[in-house]
Amino acid sequence: MSCAEYLEKFVQRLTETDNTEIAAGQAFGEVADYYNIAKVIVDFTVPESIYTREGDHFDMLLFERKGGNAEASYQKEYRTEEGGIALFSLYATADAEAFSQDQIRELDTMFNILFFHGGRWRLINHVKKITLTDNLTGLPNSAGFLNYVDSVLLKEELTLYNAYYFNLTRFSLVNKRFGMKETDMIIVRYARALTDFLVEGECVGRLGGDNFVALIRKERTKTFLKLLQGVQTYGMLGEQVVPIEVGAVAGVMEIDDSITHRGMIIGECATALNIAKYIDKQPYMFATEEIRLRAFREKQVAATFIEALHKKEFKAYYQPKVQIDGYEIVGAEALVRWEHEGKLISPAEFVPVLEQNGMVCMLDFYVLEQVCQDIRGWMERGIDPVRVSVNLSRKHLVNPNLAEEIIQVLERYELESKYIEIELTETVDETESQLLVNFMQQMQKYHVAMSIDDFGTGYSSLNMLRSFPVDVLKLDKTFIDNLEENDKIVLSNIIRMASELNMAVVAEGVENWEQMDYLKEVECKVVQGFLFDRPLPKKDFEGKLMAGNYQIDNVENI
Repeated sequence: MSCAEYLEKFVQRLTETDNTEIAAGQAFGEVADYYNIAKVIVDFTVPESIYTREGDHFDMLLFERKGGNAEASYQKEYRTEEGGIALFSLYATADAEAFSQDQIRELDTMFNILFFHGGRWRLINHVKKITLTDNLTGLPNSAGFLNYVDSVLLKEELTLYNAYYFNLTRFSLVNKRFGMKETDMIIVRYARALTDFLVEGECVGRLGGDNFVALIRKERTKTFLKLLQGVQTYGMLGEQVVPIEVGAVAGVMEIDDSITHRGMIIGECATALNIAKYIDKQPYMFATEEIRLRAFREKQVAATFIEALHKKEFKAYYQPKVQIDGYEIVGAEALVRWEHEGKLISPAEFVPVLEQNGMVCMLDFYVLEQVCQDIRGWMERGIDPVRVSVNLSRKHLVNPNLAEEIIQVLERYELESKYIEIELTETVDETESQLLVNFMQQMQKYHVAMSIDDFGTGYSSLNMLRSFPVDVLKLDKTFIDNLEENDKIVLSNIIRMASELNMAVVAEGVENWEQMDYLKEVECKVVQGFLFDRPLPKKDFEGKLMAGNYQIDNVENI
């Protein structure tokens, strides 16, 4: 057989498969006797690049049989497009004579063809890797993670693991502080920390943005959840290294034999994550049958909300604010209730859902409209109204026309601004804080009172006293739940500072006379709570308005 025929056989074998490692072994097997080949190795080195983020190096044995020389008989080096080096080394049999120039030319041709085949194989593998890998971190993407789950499922080992879907907390602040480019590097460092945690068989993937997934052995659940509470890493501000802690909220699924396909895993974890993050405000939540039912109910709420709004199923209930001295009704808070199919649905069941999907803004304006309509009705019937506070979600703060839209509602019912108070909860978000200040300043121009609900629960309460144009502070009920001496000192000083800043103070959650005595002692003047009344339907509240104040004998819990 001529050398041309051997070359033809070599090429034929190479074209039978895309896998260069397998194809090369078969191809050199066809020509090994003719050229006295004992072994062929390729040494491959690629520097760090956009294609190989951490570089690459490997030795691949392409062909081997017994009786080879200790040193390479022939070598051929190639450069790749990304600056890599591929060095092919051929080891002849021990009894082989030196290669002739014709044989070297023939071997060069084979290595040229093999190098082209290997480049094509690497390109195919690289494209496959891209489709399964997150480009920023090198972690599996959603497709890569699900493929990994499939492989574990096929080995019937999936029940050894728990699945996680987690989202980084307050990461927008990191982005704002460090900028997009450095934030990407922080995510890369975070991903490396997660990878360092893994043991054999475990996997972490990135779905994009600040969303990650993981498959972790069950016996390491507590350890992994603890890790997710805070991974220590750093960001660069110029030349300054700034330590930061990256935390996450997680949905967790304990995998059992009921899992028959991969799609069930991410969906179940995502449901638990949403409830942990948006509803229960917990660092993690396990997917359970109860969680599934809650998710189903939440979908029902979202699906029926618009229709219920059109049917006017949402009603404004009023909880009186009572002046301690004389028990006079000096205000009220409007609280929404849903009267649906003969049942009264608590806000706890629908407000968090609407908060999550943004529909709460529609509900807030619906309640404001109803309150203004009720106040106008009372005035026309000769009932002297009190100022009513209406709750607004912080979701409204991104609306630059919020103040004007509120005033338009008041003007529609020809109401003076003194009858309405806008109530928001204290925010812990830097960006929201600035938006809140801007909104309050606008409302101040319209002479509409502003109150901060749950004051004392945020991270910057004292700063809020100094910086925010607040008219009313509503003290969180935790201040009066325990009646501890330390709480009394804090509370009395807050009330004193608020008074000096011309702010009114309302104590929420007052349920018994012991708390009333405590509040009198610290000179709080207005209270709200079950001791006097629960939130009342419009008709019942009208009766309270007409009476004007509470008679001691009629107050609950005496």
